[in-house]
Amino acid sequence: MQPLVSLTCWLGDIPLPKQLQRQLQDQAQKFQTLEEQQQALNRVISKIRASLDLETIFSTTTKEACKLLQVERIAVYRFFEDWGGEFVSDFEFVEPGWEHFDQLGQNTVWNDSYLQENQGGRYRQNQTLVVGDVYQAGLSQCHLDILEQFHICAYATAPIFVRDQLWGVLAAYQHSKPHVWQETQVQFLRQLAIHLGFAVQQSDLLTETERKAQEVHTIYKQQKILFDLVTSIRETLDLPTLFRTTVKESRKVLQADRVGIFKFAPNSGYDLGEFVAENVLPDYDSVLAAPVTDHCFGERYAVHYERGRIQVLNNVDEADLHSCHRRILKQFQVKAQVITPLLQRGSLWGLLCVHQCGQYRQWQASEIQFIQRLAAQFTVALEHAELLENSRQQALELEQALQGLKQSNARLEELTHTDALTQVSNRRRFDEVLEQEWKRLSRTENFLSLILLDIDYFKAYNDCYGHQNGDTCLYQVAQAARSVLKRPSDLLARYGGEEFAAILPDTDQAGAIQIAEEMITAIAALQIDHTGSQLSPPIISISLGIAAQIPNQSQTPSDLIAQADQALYQAKNKGRNQWAAYSPQVFVA
Repeated sequence: MQPLVSLTCWLGDIPLPKQLQRQLQDQAQKFQTLEEQQQALNRVISKIRASLDLETIFSTTTKEACKLLQVERIAVYRFFEDWGGEFVSDFEFVEPGWEHFDQLGQNTVWNDSYLQENQGGRYRQNQTLVVGDVYQAGLSQCHLDILEQFHICAYATAPIFVRDQLWGVLAAYQHSKPHVWQETQVQFLRQLAIHLGFAVQQSDLLTETERKAQEVHTIYKQQKILFDLVTSIRETLDLPTLFRTTVKESRKVLQADRVGIFKFAPNSGYDLGEFVAENVLPDYDSVLAAPVTDHCFGERYAVHYERGRIQVLNNVDEADLHSCHRRILKQFQVKAQVITPLLQRGSLWGLLCVHQCGQYRQWQASEIQFIQRLAAQFTVALEHAELLENSRQQALELEQALQGLKQSNARLEELTHTDALTQVSNRRRFDEVLEQEWKRLSRTENFLSLILLDIDYFKAYNDCYGHQNGDTCLYQVAQAARSVLKRPSDLLARYGGEEFAAILPDTDQAGAIQIAEEMITAIAALQIDHTGSQLSPPIISISLGIAAQIPNQSQTPSDLIAQADQALYQAKNKGRNQWAAYSPQVFVA
């Protein structure tokens, strides 16, 4: 009988039963491998969502990948700015038996001239590189020498992108012998690299936010000390008013003909300036705002005044003065004077000038001491005015920085609550909101509804169209389902894999059923072809489970989830592409 069957199969070009059985086994093994890869990928994604610590994320990923791909080493290569790079020690996993060889990850610098000359080469085009046998791949001798140094016989690599920038490479290595890389292995490596890029992006954002927060905190502490100090000395410090009032009162006390404050023009070398405040008797000319140019001062006298010199002249006609100095004094009708420096941060800012214009004058020691103290107070005022202005400016910058920090924190909060693939809320956010709404509605005694929805035959869709198209499908379904939700308090979240959940506060079962029907219609309107579906027409569809109740202390949110899950199971049993609602006695569908 067996020869007859074999002959019949041979004549009809039909596979033998054993061949068919082997093909079925191979196909089952392939599906099992794909399922294991998806589970591993889900574990990695969960780690990324649960932690922003790169070391934890990368070590978990390399370990999972090494075991699942059944290779002997997984390593992470990070590019430098010059497109050289190094293998990162904390991000490597090696199967037992190969750890005694040189680690690629002990911050080993590996500068590939091709990658440097081409700024990342093929990896910038988001291409993978697969080499089953390094001796059969036509590699250069220098490249082979490096590979032999680490006993590498075969490898597969996939680029890691952070936003649109090439960050590094995820690499799988085989040491013992050449390796035939399966397409599923390469695709899995690529998916891991994509999610590692998301992890680096999230970590970078957290690091930058923490850096800004520390920077702002330091600035805030510094400026608060400065601001409090200035405020305690001068509640308000209006320099023009202070100058006008002080020169007026001091001229009266000294019984001088003129008291003025002269300010040097910035970056003039002390050769140019003007009086910014003055009080003078009516008999003499005002010098206020009149530009004064004296090349002698910057060359001969400025350095001495900066060291604290005071000039006291009882009779300018008998003093040993340069002609340019005499000319200016004559212009201002000066017969006797006392000049003291005004300093700001140790540099000469200006001069306090006390003039006697009608006659010569013998200045008294007490008068000179008073003028010195007056100058000292002006110097303090100048210092405080600058500190106050800087403090105000830095306070403004601080406020701007705080606003930027708030925006960064808000963005970070959004990222931690958002599923990177579908751009709806993630499982973590779902758990938080469900717990909050359960407590709130138990107090108000209003309904809380939950819809669990699952994409029908999605595994078959991935097998037929590939995981990249599968990711696109998940995104479209998520966005279409979210568009149905009516109120800001409604929430759609990715519950896991191809399963989503909708939280509907203040919504009874009838309202939830209406939402479910609209979701079915919205998904059908996408018209996404699905030849692997067992439904007609062969397009992407969803099954939904609905649970609604008024929260109470005798139950928990987990009970509501379990009820919705039972209803979802019922909807699938009834043929899919429909909803079912949970009831303690009977399901409504």
